[in-house]
Amino acid sequence: MSKNKKLTQGIILMISTLALAATAVYTGADVTEAPADVNVAAWNGKAGIVASLEQTESKMLDEVQLANVTVEKTQTPIVTVASKSEAEAAVQEKQEEKQSEEKIEEVMSKTEKEWQDKVMADVEDFLCIRKEANADAQILGKLYPTSVATVVKKGKTWTKIKSGSVKGYVKNEYLVFGSDAYDNAKKVCKKYAYVQTNGLRVREKANEDAKVLAVADKGDQLVFNKKADKKKGWVAVTVKAGSGYVSDEYVKVKLGTTEAVSIEEELAAQKAKEAAEAKAKAAKVSESSAATQSAPVSASVDDTTLLAAIIQCEAGSEGYEGKVAVGAVVLNRKRSGSYPNSISGVVYQSGQFSPVRNGALASVLSSGNISSSCRQAAADALAGSDPTGGKLYFHRANGRDGLVIGNHVFY
Repeated sequence: MSKNKKLTQGIILMISTLALAATAVYTGADVTEAPADVNVAAWNGKAGIVASLEQTESKMLDEVQLANVTVEKTQTPIVTVASKSEAEAAVQEKQEEKQSEEKIEEVMSKTEKEWQDKVMADVEDFLCIRKEANADAQILGKLYPTSVATVVKKGKTWTKIKSGSVKGYVKNEYLVFGSDAYDNAKKVCKKYAYVQTNGLRVREKANEDAKVLAVADKGDQLVFNKKADKKKGWVAVTVKAGSGYVSDEYVKVKLGTTEAVSIEEELAAQKAKEAAEAKAKAAKVSESSAATQSAPVSASVDDTTLLAAIIQCEAGSEGYEGKVAVGAVVLNRKRSGSYPNSISGVVYQSGQFSPVRNGALASVLSSGNISSSCRQAAADALAGSDPTGGKLYFHRANGRDGLVIGNHVFY
C-alpha cells in the first residue's frame, strides 16, 4: 500500500473518531469533561463537525416544516372563482329554464290542464263500469271509446270515476289518464263547432253576403272541416248541403267527446229505436207532395207515439198550431225523397233532432209521459194538416226569414 493511501486512511480514521466525539458533545456531554490529551486542533475539528451537524439539523428542520406546509396546502379545499361572464351565463341559463317551464305551464293551462283529472277507455268497443272494484261486481254502465270520465279516486288496480249519470269502478289496465287521455281523444273523437247562439247561418263562403247553406241553433254541433282553407274570423264546417263557413264569434271548436251511458239509459233508447224501426218497415205509406193539405199518412201505433214524442220534445210548450207544424215537418221530410222514407228514419237520422242526441226523446218514450195535445197534434199531422205549407226545416225564431209560428220559424 502506498504512503499516500495509508495517509488518507489515517486521516479518515481520525475524522471518524472526532465525529464520534462531537456526537457525544452534541447529545449533552460537558465540554469540561473532555480528555486532557485532546489537543486544540482536535477540538477545533470537533467544533467544526458540531457546527456542520447543527447546520444539517437546521436544514432538515426547514425541510420538514416545508413538507408540513406543503401537506397542509394540499389538504386545503380548492375553490374556483367563476369569472363574471361565467356567473352571468349561469344566471341566464336558470332564467331560461324557468321561462321554459312557465311556457309549458301556460300551454297546458289552455289545452291539457283541464284533462289532468280526466280518463278515457283505451278499448275498441266499450269498458264496463262496475259497482265495486271487482270483476264480478254489478255493471252500472258503459264507457265507450269517445267517452270521457272524471277521476274520483285512483287506485293501484281499479279507479273510481264519474261520467254522465254513472259513478263506479273501472280497471286501470284499460284506461289512459291525463295528457295521454287528451292525446287519445284527438285520435278517436271528431272535432265539432258547437253553436252558441240561435239562427247561426252556415254560408257557402267566408263572406257575410255568401249563400246560406243551413241555419243552426244554440246547442247544435257542426262537423269541423279540417281540410278546408282557413279564413280569419271564420270556422270551416260541413253540413248536409256541403262545406261552408260560420263566424268564429258564435261557435266553440272542441273535440266531440261523449259521456258514459247507464244500463237503464241504453236499454230504454235501444228498445224505443228497435220498436219504431220494426213497425216503420211494416208500415205502408202513400207518397204525396201536397203543400198545405197533404194526403193522410198511414202509420202504426208506435209511429204515432214516436211522432207525438218528438213533438213533445220540440214543441211541448208551444201552442197547438206550433205542435202540428213540428209534426208536419217530420212528415214533409218523409215524403220529400231527400230523407228516409219512414217516420222513425227521419226522427233518428244522425244529427237532425237534438232530443235524440241528448237522450230526451228516449226518456219521454220510456216514461210514456206524452201530453194529450201532442198526441192529437201527431194525429192531425198524420191526417194531412200542415200549417207550414210543406216546409222541411224549423228553428227557434230569431229574426231569420221564414214562416214564424209561435217561437219557431219554419223554412
